[in-house]
Amino acid sequence: MKKIPLLTLLLGLSAPLFAQTSEGNRFMSYTGNLSFSGSKTASDLTVPTRERTYDINLEFSRGKFIRDNVAHGWNVGLGYNHYKILESDYASSTPFLSANYLIRRYVVPSERVRVFAQGTLGASYRPSIADGEITLNTFGAGASLGLGLTYFYKKNWAWEATANLAGLNVTHARKEDEKVVTNVQLNGSFGVSSFKIGLAHYFGSSSSAFEEPPQQSLYAVGTGYLAADLSTLHTSYPMANTTGVGVGFSGGKFVSPRKLVGIGLHGSYATANSSSENVLNSWGANVRPFVEYYWPIAGKWSIFVNSGIALGYNSTKTTDTDGKRTNQSYSAQPNIRPGIQYQLTTKWAIAAMIGNLDLKGFYASKMELKQSNTTTTNTTFNFEIDPTYQLNTTSLSLRFYPGR
Repeated sequence: MKKIPLLTLLLGLSAPLFAQTSEGNRFMSYTGNLSFSGSKTASDLTVPTRERTYDINLEFSRGKFIRDNVAHGWNVGLGYNHYKILESDYASSTPFLSANYLIRRYVVPSERVRVFAQGTLGASYRPSIADGEITLNTFGAGASLGLGLTYFYKKNWAWEATANLAGLNVTHARKEDEKVVTNVQLNGSFGVSSFKIGLAHYFGSSSSAFEEPPQQSLYAVGTGYLAADLSTLHTSYPMANTTGVGVGFSGGKFVSPRKLVGIGLHGSYATANSSSENVLNSWGANVRPFVEYYWPIAGKWSIFVNSGIALGYNSTKTTDTDGKRTNQSYSAQPNIRPGIQYQLTTKWAIAAMIGNLDLKGFYASKMELKQSNTTTTNTTFNFEIDPTYQLNTTSLSLRFYPGR
């Protein structure tokens, strides 16, 4: 008989803890990406050409929980792409508008974390404009199925990440010319795509504050940190093979029981060849200040999130049928890397970084192509904020804690 009051008590406690996704509450989320790029191409035989491109996309979602952990609502997407050649009057642009009905089913693994499945159904419109006139109207309709992750960093505010797993859409394009041309396409996809990260606000009468997590850690303030990591790359296709290796060293210090501040140096080398006798050699280096946050999970195991910005240089030389091509690039790329760590001994640990959330950032390059009679130079720069998660950049790290 004592089990019934205990069960009732547990259910009563769980309601306010997980109240952000309770029946009657609402949510709003905001995602987007931004990019700007420019290039200049010059050769011995042509006039220099300068090009500019910018692109912006915003998405707003709003929904209501029709019962605990089940919500439905809608989202609206707005976008605009513009391209211009500075040496001429040519310019083109592509506005974008979409509207979708959405439904979500949440699972609650912990107080601050939600995992959800999301289905959408909607329509889109994308006109293509060149020199001030609409040249193509594209209408679309489709459905998608995806997964999402919500992390509440305070009472009603959360970071959200979503990715599509499957989609089906149909597009209808009408070319506005002397003769109207209609093209209808049906496309389906399966796989992880359209990764987005954004900010979400959950609100309602039943929302509740979170308890502050205990500051448990395997490490003390002031503990030093030294690490070496090794990463490899090998891809094999019927027509080409690529092999690469990367080595990195980093050091830092814990400024709180679960926060480490440090800096790292990384170098890499890669080579590729193909059946058409194309040969590529590439090397690069970067300096990366970073911050790591640790959470102990069981015994000697911890999970961590490493965030920083890599300031890098890369040089690539290619020999192919077109001639000899040299490319030098500079970059400032913020990224976030999740990982898991096991403490082997008092002072030694091994860690695995699982994938890379690349936020893009700034990139500039200069390419020079030498052919028999001409030399062509292309200079580009690009600034972009468009989160992309890449699982194929997993690496291992051996870590030493001298002051522990």
